[in-house]
Amino acid sequence: MKTGGSIMAGGAWVIAAKAIAQVTQLCTFFVAARLLAPTEFGLFAFISAIAILCVVLAEGGWAEFIMKSGDDRDRFDQVATIALLSGLFFTMLGLGASAVLYLWTERYWESALLALFSCWMLPAAVSTVYDGTLVVRGQLRQQAGIRIVAEVVGVGATITGLVLGWHAAALVVGRIAIQLMVLMGSARIVGWRPRLSITRSVVKDVIEFSRHIVANRIIVFFSSYSGTLAVGSFLGVTEAGYYRAAERIVSAISEFLGEPTRALGWIVFRRARDRQAEHQDNSVAEASGRFLTVLLVVASPIYLGLMQVSDALVYFVLGEQWMPAALIVSVLCLKQLLLLPGYITEPLLSVMGNVSKRLPVTLLNVFVSLSLIVALAPFGLLPLAVGQCVSAAFAVTTSVRLQIRFGGVDWRSVMKNIAILIAPAASAMVAVVVVLRGKLEVPSIPLMSTFLLQVGIGAAVYCSIFLLLARWTGRVKLARQGELSL
Repeated sequence: MKTGGSIMAGGAWVIAAKAIAQVTQLCTFFVAARLLAPTEFGLFAFISAIAILCVVLAEGGWAEFIMKSGDDRDRFDQVATIALLSGLFFTMLGLGASAVLYLWTERYWESALLALFSCWMLPAAVSTVYDGTLVVRGQLRQQAGIRIVAEVVGVGATITGLVLGWHAAALVVGRIAIQLMVLMGSARIVGWRPRLSITRSVVKDVIEFSRHIVANRIIVFFSSYSGTLAVGSFLGVTEAGYYRAAERIVSAISEFLGEPTRALGWIVFRRARDRQAEHQDNSVAEASGRFLTVLLVVASPIYLGLMQVSDALVYFVLGEQWMPAALIVSVLCLKQLLLLPGYITEPLLSVMGNVSKRLPVTLLNVFVSLSLIVALAPFGLLPLAVGQCVSAAFAVTTSVRLQIRFGGVDWRSVMKNIAILIAPAASAMVAVVVVLRGKLEVPSIPLMSTFLLQVGIGAAVYCSIFLLLARWTGRVKLARQGELSL
C-alpha cells in the first residue's frame, strides 16, 4: 500500500511532467512557427484537429475503466483488446480517408499528412490501458518519468525534422515519437503484453462506462478546436494558421494560470467547507470571494498587458510573417480575461456537492460558442474573435450564477474589490503603456527596448497603484487574514 508521502511524491512528479510537457510543446510551437509558413502551419493545425477528434474517440474511456476496475490481468487483457480494435478501426478510417482525399482531389501533401496522422491513433489507444494500470498500481513516479522522457524525445524528433526540411510532417513525427515512447515505456513497467480476449459482458460494461467520458471529452474538444476547424473550412488553411497561432499564444498563459488555480481551488474550498461544517459560519463564501479576488489581481494585468504589446511579442517570438495574428491575440486576451472567474466553478461546486449542476450550463455555453463560430467564421478572423468574446461574456454570467446559487460566492464583495483595487490600477497601467507606445515609437529606439520598457513600467505602475489602494482602503487585510495560505 502506498504511503501518504509516496502519493505526494508521485503527485509532484505528475505536476513536473505536465510542466515539462507545456515547455516542450511551446518550444515546438515557436520553432515550427519560425520555420514553417502560415499556410503550412495552418494545414497542420486543421488536419491535427481532425486527427485529435479521432484519437479522442479511439481512446474511449479505457484508462478510466481500468482505474475503476482495479489491477486485474483478465480485465486488462479484455480492455486492451478493445483498445486494439478501436485503434485499428480509426487507423484504417484515417488511411481510407487519406486515400479518398488523394483520389478525389489529387492533393498529395494533404493526403500524406492525414495518412501520417493515422499512424498515431493505434499507439494512442493502447497507451491509455497501460496508463490506467500504472495509476491503479500507484506508479505515478514511473508514469511521469516516462512522460518526461517521451516529451524530450518528441521535441528532439520534431526540431530535427524541421531542420531537415520535413515541413509539417516533422510535427506529426514528433507526436508519434512521443506516443511510441509512452507505449513502450509503460508496457515495460507494467510487464504485461495484451492477450487477445473479449467477452460480451465486459464490452457492454466498457461501452456503458466510456460513453459519458467520451461525451465530455468531445465537448472539451469542440470548445478548444472548433475555431480552427471553422476557419480552415470557411477561410482556408492560411487563416487557420494565424488563428491557431494566436490561440496558442494566449492559451499558454491560460494553461499556466488555469492548472494551479484549479488545484489550489480544490484545497482552499475543501478546507473552507470543513471549517464551515465545524463552526457553522460563511467560510466557503469568504474563501471563494478572496480566492477570486486574488486570481483577478494576478491575472488581469497579464492579459491586459499582452493586449497592449501583442504586436511586438508576435514579431519577436514568431516573426514578421505572423503579424496578422497580433490583433487576434489582443482580442482573445479579452476572451480569456472574461473566462477567468469560471476557473473556480468546477472545484467549488464539487466540494459543495453540486457538480451535477455544471454540465447543463457547460453544454449551453458550448452551444452558444459553436453557434457564434459557425455564424461569424465566414466573415473573417476579427469577427470570429469578437464573437468568442461575446460567448465568453455569456459564459461568465452563467458561471457567476452557478457560483452564487450553488457555491455561495459573495460576488457583491468581489465586485467591490474589482472596482476599488483592480480597475483603477489596471486602467492606469493601460494608459501608461499606451502613452509610452506613442512616445517611444521612433526609429532611433529599438523595438525590443520599447517592448521591455512598456512591460517593465506597466507592471511597476500596476503594482504600485494596487498596493497604495489596498493600504489606503484597508483591503490589504485580504492578503493578511484571507487564509489562502496552504
